[in-house]
Amino acid sequence: MKSCVLALALLVGHPIFASAKSADLSFELSGVQVGRIVNVIYSDALKTPYVLAPELLADQRLVSFRFAGSVQSIKADLIKLLDSLGYAVTDRGGLEFLGPKRDPEPALEAFVYKPRFRDVGYLADLLRPLFKGQFTVNRTVVAPLTSKTDVPMPPGSAAALVDRAADVLVFSGEAGEVKKLERLLAQVDCQVGEVMVRGVVYEVQTGDSTGSAFNLAASLLAGRLSVNLQSTAQQNSVRVSVGNADAVFSALSSDSRFKVVTQPALRVRSGAQASFAVGQDVPVLGAVTYVSNGQPVQSVEYRNSGVIFNVTPQVREGAIDLAVQQQISNFVPTTTGVNNSPTLIKRELKTDVQVRDGEIVMLGGLTEEKSSAGRSGLSFLPGWAQTRTGERGRTELLLVLQLTRAGLF
Repeated sequence: MKSCVLALALLVGHPIFASAKSADLSFELSGVQVGRIVNVIYSDALKTPYVLAPELLADQRLVSFRFAGSVQSIKADLIKLLDSLGYAVTDRGGLEFLGPKRDPEPALEAFVYKPRFRDVGYLADLLRPLFKGQFTVNRTVVAPLTSKTDVPMPPGSAAALVDRAADVLVFSGEAGEVKKLERLLAQVDCQVGEVMVRGVVYEVQTGDSTGSAFNLAASLLAGRLSVNLQSTAQQNSVRVSVGNADAVFSALSSDSRFKVVTQPALRVRSGAQASFAVGQDVPVLGAVTYVSNGQPVQSVEYRNSGVIFNVTPQVREGAIDLAVQQQISNFVPTTTGVNNSPTLIKRELKTDVQVRDGEIVMLGGLTEEKSSAGRSGLSFLPGWAQTRTGERGRTELLLVLQLTRAGLF
């Protein structure tokens, strides 16, 4: 009792009054750090083993209070004071631990969902930033022996593998998050739109008098279908809104200057890539490697040539975004570069356009010029007496596409 009074007196520097009953205490403290108060009361009054958390010891807040009563009542009042400051007293097998209050671990629920239209990876990537819980599709799976490519891993290492081809989505989180996830899944797991892509690739013979392939197409369509394209020589894309796409294709194909190279027709899902290729695989020389005895080994690679057509649509509410890549190529004997390896000559078109449902888009601008010269006349005549002949031609690729929604959005 006397040690408690003395310690408190030295701590606060003003009188502390004790009652006549030795079991009761009465004192008043003003402007003292909370950690020092707890230390003195536990050491000299409660006589109980205790541990102070670093957060409590570092707390610089000053506290003023007045306690009176038995040892048990002082401890109860101290617990209330600590609770108001954000601390709790926890009994751990006879040792009382004083530290910050910890929120109880929330109860987790498991939610299993079978996607109707979208794949599991898409749904998890889209919704994961909105939740604190965990989607199992993003869970790290440890494979200590080999990776997915069956390449041996160093001893003690692990590869993080994720199975994104599952047919169910499993989520672990609080009850409120599970309800939120159910509401969102009903909105985002919707049917993916599909697009029917019809196209014709024309190789158009043009010249200085006729202008570009767009000028020729504008003249033909204006004369036969009364469609005004308002084309200029600088344009490389035109959109046309007509009811019948077959009429446009027929009008262009009827002119001898429009040679049909290919007519792809593809049905593709929104966000996916569709490819159409007609041609051949040509062997070309690749890298040279050396085996253990120093013998060089020449590798051979096969590369595509011909007509290569790639489209990637994105179906929106009011329009369709389309990424187009179209290539016409062929291999010829090489005159430069690596001997015995052919040279690839290609004309390629790559662009992004936006069209409405049923609209026709024309893309072009890839041209190739060819010229030839010669002489005609009697061979024994001098050159100045012979007739000089020459021909200059230009071909341009014109891609005509029509996009039509083929599925629900």
